[in-house]
Amino acid sequence: MEKKKSIYQRAAEWGVPFGLYLACAAMPYIFSDYFPPLSFLFIIMVLGIPFIVGYFQRRKFIEDDGFTEYAGLWMLGIMLFLLGTLVASLIVYLVLQYFRPTFMYDQAQVIINAYKDMPEMKNSDMLRVIKRMVDEKLMPSPIEVVMNMYWLITFSGSLLSAITAWPAQRAIKKSRRNN
Repeated sequence: MEKKKSIYQRAAEWGVPFGLYLACAAMPYIFSDYFPPLSFLFIIMVLGIPFIVGYFQRRKFIEDDGFTEYAGLWMLGIMLFLLGTLVASLIVYLVLQYFRPTFMYDQAQVIINAYKDMPEMKNSDMLRVIKRMVDEKLMPSPIEVVMNMYWLITFSGSLLSAITAWPAQRAIKKSRRNN
């Protein structure tokens, strides 16, 4: 009989494919200024994240014959996000560092151009600040962007895991009660 793997072992196994998914979800956003319809793909992939996390949580719950506690499923989600975001961060860093080193400046230029086209924003403080950041080269570096992305995704992912753990656990218990 095969020994059941712990939550941490499963998170380590599933964290890599999850991280690859997160990195693939980031790419349409990074390159959407070249091809704007990519932003729709980005949105669709981001909306798929709760379903993927819920799938992994449900899979662990079934593997444990329905005896995984809510806190265990939540911890699995947290670990998936920690490890997955680590993989995604490495990939996104490499892309931003070597393929899109001017990404933040390009995004700032898009904002500047948009503000210039709006009469009510033409003389705004925000426009002056962004222009100054670009002129004085104060935009964040790729590593700063990636570190902020890492902390945002892991924190929001831990909250999302708390939400997805409940239905992953409940759906199986409900079907078990009916049988």
